[in-house]
Amino acid sequence: MAPSSHYVPSMMTEEEGQFEEEVAEVEAWWRTERFRLTSRPYTSRDVVALRGSLRQTYSSDQLAKKLWRTLKSHQADGTASRTFGSLDPVQVTMMAKHLDTIYVSGWQCSSTHTTTNEPGPDLADYPYDTVPNKVEHLFFAQLYHDRKQRESRMSMTSEQRAATPPM
Repeated sequence: MAPSSHYVPSMMTEEEGQFEEEVAEVEAWWRTERFRLTSRPYTSRDVVALRGSLRQTYSSDQLAKKLWRTLKSHQADGTASRTFGSLDPVQVTMMAKHLDTIYVSGWQCSSTHTTTNEPGPDLADYPYDTVPNKVEHLFFAQLYHDRKQRESRMSMTSEQRAATPPM
C-alpha cells in the first residue's frame, strides 16, 4: 500500500503557476533599461524562491523609480539636477518647491549630533543608523505634508485644482 500523502495536485499547480509568473515578472524587470546591463551571480528563480508568498511594497521603491525618471529626464534634456543637503523638515518643505532632488549628508548628520557641537572631518565615526534615521525623519515629514496637501486639494473644486498645481 502506498504511503498516505497530503499532496493536492491542483493546489501544487496553482503554486507553481504563481511562482513561474513571478519569475517572468522579475526577468521582465531585469530587462528594463535601468537594469539590463547589470550582471548577477544568481537567477530570477533564486530570487523568487527566497521571497515569501505575500507581496510587500515599500515607499523607497516608488522614490527610486521617481529618481530614475528624474535623472533620465535630465540626461535626455542635457540638464542637471541641482540639489542641496537638508537636515530639517522645514528645509525639505521649502526646498521641494525649487529642487527635484535633495540629499542627506553623513558629514552634516555627524556634525549636528556631536556632544561638543563642533563640526569636524567626516571620519564616518558616527553610529551606522545616523543617516538612515535622518532620512526617515525627513521622509515622514514629507508624508505629513503630502497628506495635508491631498486633504486641501480634495476640498477644492475641479477648477481650483486645475489652477493650483500640486507640489
